Amino acid sequence: MNQGRLSEVAGIVYALKPGDHQAGVDMDSFKMGVAGRRATVIIQFAALTGDAVLTVNSGATAGTKTTAEGFKHRLAGAAQGSASADQFGDRSAEVTSLTLTAATYANKTLLLEIEPGDLTEGQQWVTVALSDAADALNASAVAILTDGRYQADDVPTAIA
Repeated sequence: MNQGRLSEVAGIVYALKPGDHQAGVDMDSFKMGVAGRRATVIIQFAALTGDAVLTVNSGATAGTKTTAEGFKHRLAGAAQGSASADQFGDRSAEVTSLTLTAATYANKTLLLEIEPGDLTEGQQWVTVALSDAADALNASAVAILTDGRYQADDVPTAIA
C-alpha cells in the first residue's frame, strides 16, 4: 500500500455541489462505519452574508437526521488567495452547531472533524446541514474518509 496516494487510502465523497445554498441544504450523507474511522469535511466558502448555522447529524439511514452530533472544527487563517490561507487555527472544542458569520467565514476553508466513536450508537450515517438563515451562502464541500486499512483502489463506497 502506498501511504502517499490519498485516493488509495481514503474515501473521497463529493458532498456539496458549488452554488448558492442560502435556502438551506443537506450535504450528501456518508456512512462512517463503511468508510473509516474518521471523516474530515472540507467546506470552501465564497460569498457569505447572514448567519447560517451548520450542524452535523446522524441517522440509521442516508439522509436521516435523527441526532445532532458533536464535532470539532478548524478555520483557515486567511481568505483564499491570501498568505496563510493554507494554515488552520487551533482545533475547537466539541460543538453541536456552528454559526457561520460572514465576517469570519466568507472566502475561507473550514475543516469539520468527525469521529465515529462520538456518533450515537446505531446511527452510522452522517449528514452535514446548512440552515436557511443566510442571505447568500456560496460553498462547496468534500468529505475525506480515512482509515488507513485499504489497499490500492479497494476503498469501499460510503454513499447510498
